[in-house]
Amino acid sequence: MLIKPAFSHTLTQCWYTRIHVPVLHRERGSDGFVTSICRYCERPIRSHGGKSWTLADGVDLDELAALSRTPHICVTSISDGMIIARYPIGDGDDEDTVRARLEAVIVEHGAREPGSGLAVRVVGGGPKSFT
Repeated sequence: MLIKPAFSHTLTQCWYTRIHVPVLHRERGSDGFVTSICRYCERPIRSHGGKSWTLADGVDLDELAALSRTPHICVTSISDGMIIARYPIGDGDDEDTVRARLEAVIVEHGAREPGSGLAVRVVGGGPKSFT
């Protein structure tokens, strides 16, 4: 005889894919993060740029990278949320040098190719930041 508990937990789509999808209602906080609820697991999620969503109570790699005092170029897989590569930026590098290095990293990783699934950006650096 099969005995079933009063309730059972099924694994949601985001558990398998690690991709959380927000419901239609979203709120922007004063800290710049957008918060919502995952339509699959119904847990609170947040995003900084709206591209990838993480659990609001979990570790956010984007937030950790942004708080870094050392600026660097970061190559991130959008679907996994994993950092693929980091390239440090020198203290004396001016904005033109950083832009040239950023372009070289984009070409090196093929981030502009359709379907690459990569995001390349400059993060960290405290008050001195490059865009």
